[in-house]
Amino acid sequence: MSDTLWVAIGSLGTAAGFGVIAYQSALMRKTVKVSQDALQVAQNALLASETVAIDAARTRLDAQAPAVSVRFTEVQWPPHAWSHVGMPVNPWPNGYEWHFPEKENERIVLQARVVIENKGDRYVNVEYSGDFVQEVEHRARPVTPHALWPHQGNGVNPNLFLQQDFTIKELSENYEARQEGRPLPHRVTGTITVHDGRDNGVTDTWEVELTGCPVRPHPSRTGVWLVDTDTGSEALEYVSHPAYKRTYWISRRDGRRLPDPAYSPGTSSSPSLPPSSPPQLS
Repeated sequence: MSDTLWVAIGSLGTAAGFGVIAYQSALMRKTVKVSQDALQVAQNALLASETVAIDAARTRLDAQAPAVSVRFTEVQWPPHAWSHVGMPVNPWPNGYEWHFPEKENERIVLQARVVIENKGDRYVNVEYSGDFVQEVEHRARPVTPHALWPHQGNGVNPNLFLQQDFTIKELSENYEARQEGRPLPHRVTGTITVHDGRDNGVTDTWEVELTGCPVRPHPSRTGVWLVDTDTGSEALEYVSHPAYKRTYWISRRDGRRLPDPAYSPGTSSSPSLPPSSPPQLS
């Protein structure tokens, strides 16, 4: 046979070999794809099973959780003057003016009474951080952690306040920030943490805040600031019934949290909250 014929036969053999390899590769890819699909189905089934278990655990813990509410009441308006004993007792005189820079360091107090009520059937532990004080004989005293028993005087303490004093200059900066559409830089903030001591239980945390622009510039006199009597209490910003964040514990003692349920691969939900009163803006 001629060389050309042998070359042709060799080419056909090579092509056939490539065809076999291509077929085997396609078959392998199909097999791998089937295996991957089966693995994905198994992973989804496991994820669904874990999600159901976590949801069931959270539902059980929600049913056993403390029934506690936090609300603002008696938000002071107009703001009072700062007092050296720590509790503002006198308002500024009507029409009082702050001339900058001579009086820009005089101080005003933003203050709100905070009521924490235990509506459950067992005691809870309450802890605080931030700008909380307790009024005792017209003096401000630090607030310490304590137990709150059910229906204790319609609240944790009738003399609990979120309170902080600011210079008139600082509050003028709040006004300027609002005019420019920026976040207000000066705020009264605090955190309330509540739990009933169960090792396998929940912790509820409220982050509360009071801010605003209680002073405004005089409409015609440069460098003079006044209490904003035109806007009134609407110059203050707060949520009267703040929302809370719930943490679920497998073991509080060991620091082991119940994970959030993952409803699809790579995602998780935020902790759900039991029905509660919707937040209300002041």
